Amino acid sequence: MSDANTLDAVRAAGGPIEEIGALFMLHPETFAQSTAHGYPHPFAGYFAGRGGVLGEADASTVDAIFAVFEPNAVKTFWEQGIAVHGAAGGATLYSEQVAEFGRRHLKGADGLDRIAELGEKIIGSAPVTGLPLFAGWKRMPLAEDAEARALQVMFVLRELRGSVHMAALAVVGLTPVEAHLLNKGAQYCTMFGWPEPSGGAEDKRPEKQAAEDATNRRMAQIVGAALSAEEAAELARLTASALAVAKSSATSG
Repeated sequence: MSDANTLDAVRAAGGPIEEIGALFMLHPETFAQSTAHGYPHPFAGYFAGRGGVLGEADASTVDAIFAVFEPNAVKTFWEQGIAVHGAAGGATLYSEQVAEFGRRHLKGADGLDRIAELGEKIIGSAPVTGLPLFAGWKRMPLAEDAEARALQVMFVLRELRGSVHMAALAVVGLTPVEAHLLNKGAQYCTMFGWPEPSGGAEDKRPEKQAAEDATNRRMAQIVGAALSAEEAAELARLTASALAVAKSSATSG
């Protein structure tokens, strides 16, 4: 069971875990590695890498699970991506890229072993029902060294929260475009392949808040089943510290 302190910790950890994953996925180093691995476009590496845990799925299935991209973009990049190293090979390469990013950019961060320890407790006990992307990443092996393992664990935790949130958005009936508009604006729609929308979505803000609240409640249940409230707060504090180190390292020079 969860309590108010665990809920607060889940809210506090959600931002850093989301942001450090995005820092890795959208970093020029990651894009360069994807093209070096033979992918014709960095997003082909992204789709085959992040979605490869789903197996040799049809693009429409990947689209339904990723949920936030324009479907034609999903089809293009997924099919380009799995043609290079296959689905399983793409996922393995991507997991290794996560590890390498951690090795480069988490040096000196506090509590990396503890991040891995606490995060793995959550991952190990979290149910996978209705969360296919998390279910796939939950099975991926982890590196032994602290920097690599900590980032891989945070990446999987991000997939856990993201999978829960996609389900919550579906329940409240918020479309991907509406969610982008209410999150980071029209420029985010175009980044995810959608045409720039002509209207807004302010009338759907209550639905967005309902989805966010439902996500946090469910994550508090999942985290509370694995950690004490004190441990959850510790994980939130350490992930925020790790993000600060990664951002400083990855944006320097």
